[in-house]
Amino acid sequence: MKILINLAFQSLFSRKATVFLTVISLTVSIVLFLSIDTLRLGAKKSFFGNVKSGDLILGSRSGEIQLLLYSLFQIGNPTNNISWESYKEISKKTEIAWIVPISLGDSHKQFRVMGTTKEYFQKYSYRKGQKLQYQFGTHFQNTFDVVIGSDVAKMLNYQLDDSIIIAHGIASQSLHDEFPFKVKGILQKTGTSVDKLVLVSLEALEAIHKDWKAGSKIPIKGVNNKKNFKEQDLIPKEITAAIIKLKSPITIFKIQREINDYEYEPLQAIIPGIVLTKLWQIVSVTENIMLTISAMVIVSALIGLIAILYSTLNNRRREMALLRIVGASPRTIFSLLLLEALIISFLSILFSIILTQLLNFFLFPILDYKYGIYLENSFLLLKDFYFFVIVLFTAVIVSIFPALQAYKNSINDGM
Repeated sequence: MKILINLAFQSLFSRKATVFLTVISLTVSIVLFLSIDTLRLGAKKSFFGNVKSGDLILGSRSGEIQLLLYSLFQIGNPTNNISWESYKEISKKTEIAWIVPISLGDSHKQFRVMGTTKEYFQKYSYRKGQKLQYQFGTHFQNTFDVVIGSDVAKMLNYQLDDSIIIAHGIASQSLHDEFPFKVKGILQKTGTSVDKLVLVSLEALEAIHKDWKAGSKIPIKGVNNKKNFKEQDLIPKEITAAIIKLKSPITIFKIQREINDYEYEPLQAIIPGIVLTKLWQIVSVTENIMLTISAMVIVSALIGLIAILYSTLNNRRREMALLRIVGASPRTIFSLLLLEALIISFLSILFSIILTQLLNFFLFPILDYKYGIYLENSFLLLKDFYFFVIVLFTAVIVSIFPALQAYKNSINDGM
């Protein structure tokens, strides 16, 4: 066996240019498949990272996916709001550990403005329980302070203490220019929708909408002065949604049922993890297409391996004849070609592992920082080993056909 392995390496080395191109082709195919699979899993983890904070999402009665999209991803618009009285009543339930309100509706240069409380910065978590961190500054201290996500700061080139003006509605030209906000904090990149948010206090949203009725501005004497507001004047009348964290996961369905049956107002509570799974089933067709394309690339590389083995058979008839002269049997010739295909695929796998780890080391931090796609830099997973075994097995299977041809040629040449 040792002699056969040595003979296979010598034979491959004599055709080093062709073998090198074959190894490179198969290596690139394997790296492409592994990279797409890693990106797929990373995108899925980033997608599900937004639901780490709470057990339930409270909102007005509408579609589950719609409530999830506008409350956690700030996509779309709510059908209705929740009254502040209902919110306070629900927050009194003893099973609730904490509840954080969310209010949407305004924008700043195409970025969504979200009203909330200081607890949002303490309770919100993503990925593996990571909390929001600040690049600069801290959460809002005064009514007209604002905290911005990393993408907002980068794209609009904002610094601490810069003044910004909020627009009424989404993509609206009606500005609340009588109420300038001051940037108090800039968040670190999270890879979630928070990066594109402008966060203000609920009191601030209430203040800037005092002279707005039914989407139109109705000037009222004295309300455009910040100092005229009393604390009771800034208590919100309604909010968009709320994130609920329960003391025990066992009570999730009980609280959900109680909220859905709330008699004073049509409310709804959804379990974000379950709804997000439904949403992912809709968009997951993209990841299946990507995996299919990368799998076809590997298939084409293996077909190239067959073609190369076939194309060299006629040029190697002299080599096979010499092997027969020195005592090699047709079975040895058959085994030699199988072993060559196995060596080529093994070298391709080895080089793909090295190349993948290098790409992970250099590209993962860039993807996380630039695009918010967080990928865990693990060496190899169990499924990767299964994949490598399949590649090796497939390479041996497809090499049987040229090996059989070499077997027949060696018999004919030996007669």
